[in-house]
Amino acid sequence: MRRSLVAALATVTSAAAVLLAGPVTPATAASPYCNQTTPNTSMLFYRSDNGQAGTGTLSGGRWQAKAMLRLPTGYTHGAASRDSLLLYNKDTGAGEVGTFTGGVYTRVKTYGFAPDWTFIEASGDSVIFYNTSGRGVTGTLKSGAFQQVRVFDNFSSGWGSMASSCDTLVATARHGSVEFPWSNVGYGTLSGGVYTDKGAIPRDDFLGQLTATSDSVLSWARAGGELEFRVSEATDGTGISFRKIGTSGIWDKVGRTSDSLFFYKTDGTAWTSTLENGNYTNVGPLPQVSSGWTLIEGGV
Repeated sequence: MRRSLVAALATVTSAAAVLLAGPVTPATAASPYCNQTTPNTSMLFYRSDNGQAGTGTLSGGRWQAKAMLRLPTGYTHGAASRDSLLLYNKDTGAGEVGTFTGGVYTRVKTYGFAPDWTFIEASGDSVIFYNTSGRGVTGTLKSGAFQQVRVFDNFSSGWGSMASSCDTLVATARHGSVEFPWSNVGYGTLSGGVYTDKGAIPRDDFLGQLTATSDSVLSWARAGGELEFRVSEATDGTGISFRKIGTSGIWDKVGRTSDSLFFYKTDGTAWTSTLENGNYTNVGPLPQVSSGWTLIEGGV
């Protein structure tokens, strides 16, 4: 069964729930943005109960702490681009955006977003808000600012995970029963504040959750008492072809930067690796990581 991310030809509509009040910026054509900008190795750790946060860089699988800060409590989602970070509270719609480079986050502006978005994912210069009912909003996320570009009301419903490389958004969904799981992978470009659908791949296995670096995507799904991992290249909205690379014990979260992955358990156990050009390489354990982080967000 073929099931792309967009159910039909995407159109701008005012009938869908608008993310922000105000004018919508005209769509811009895709550009060689990813090739002309510096990859982002910044990463933020955040606790929703007390607002505690820490930042640093993760490059080549090597972590370097930078700063501790206090943010508002309650953020449930985050997304980081090449130079900016967006934080969002699904329950209230409260959010903020700031610059995020060199492992340092600086708030620029607070926002009042619509509540109840299911996923928020950022590419190099763009961000998408998606609701499993099939609604979506895209815009740019650059220089510490968000600018809405397009509203969608015809995304396919029910996507269970999303991740974006510097220019490519990948989504996966599971259908059928536990006994007969089959899944779809939908993909396209996310650039210039616009998502453009490119296609879909039906599968007879379940890919689970997704995390992407600047040019690759990792899937991780439970298989008994382990996680199964697969990787694919993810550039120009094409070349999506997952291959299995192995298994590990269970991790609670997998964060990303432009070239690295951060595996985390809520008890503070952590491991880093690199993922570039579709190639995964273990780096090793990271000791003395704090427990209880609820968001781990890195740039691309």
